[in-house]
Amino acid sequence: MRVYGYHDPEAFVHSIQKPRVIIMLVKVKVPVDQTIKTLSAYLEKCDCIIDGGGNEWYENTERREKAMAELGLLYLGMGILGDEEGT
Repeated sequence: MRVYGYHDPEAFVHSIQKPRVIIMLVKVKVPVDQTIKTLSAYLEKCDCIIDGGGNEWYENTERREKAMAELGLLYLGMGILGDEEGT
């Protein structure tokens, strides 16, 4: 398997087979929302973002899940990154 790097979010998203599943590990709070906004602009219905780092507070995870669902996208907050303070 080959691994490719991308600087352009649109090219990255379009390089993934449909339905797309993106696992992201992004620092909590604002960067997570910015990354979701950037990626979701190029995603299609039934594509999925799995957030391994940004679910620092369950209400933020629920908010993101609802916003993505309104776009027809799936969002799963996994919380595999961070500590008890959400950093």
